[in-house]
Amino acid sequence: MMKNKLAFKSLSVADVPLMYQWFNLPHVQKFYSLRQWTENQVLEKLIPYITGDKPVSGFIVLLNEKPIGYVQQYKISDYLWPNHNLSQAIIDNAAGVDLFIGEEEACGKGIGSQIINEFIERKIWPQFQYCIVDPDIKNIAAIKCYEKLKFQSHAVIDSEDALGQPVKLNVMILKR
Repeated sequence: MMKNKLAFKSLSVADVPLMYQWFNLPHVQKFYSLRQWTENQVLEKLIPYITGDKPVSGFIVLLNEKPIGYVQQYKISDYLWPNHNLSQAIIDNAAGVDLFIGEEEACGKGIGSQIINEFIERKIWPQFQYCIVDPDIKNIAAIKCYEKLKFQSHAVIDSEDALGQPVKLNVMILKR
């Protein structure tokens, strides 16, 4: 069996129509985009990442050169949760990662763990000692995926999602 070849292409304005499609898919809305989006709203959300006005690096995930998802990284110190109880050493040396697989046919095949593993190796470990993820506690597939990669549960915290709704997040940490 051929190993899947992954690549991470920096997010650009040209990717907005694809991100718009993905943001409006039910499986992406469930834990990531959370609602219906217009193309203009997607553009407004992503432009600060593309221009560097917001300290988030976004990437389109390519599987065998086909776009299948999105992953982003940021310094934890730029986006701390209230009630995080992380040590200063972790805060100073950690990147957060968020991702989703947009193409439904790529879901449920173990590609998520390959994406995370390769992304951490290529993008996180050269700069950081820790990688932190914060899946919704209801996102069992994501939590299992992170556990498979040896992320340790740090804390379940009460937070708010992007719509201001209460959510419980499982803050999970992987140490290099």
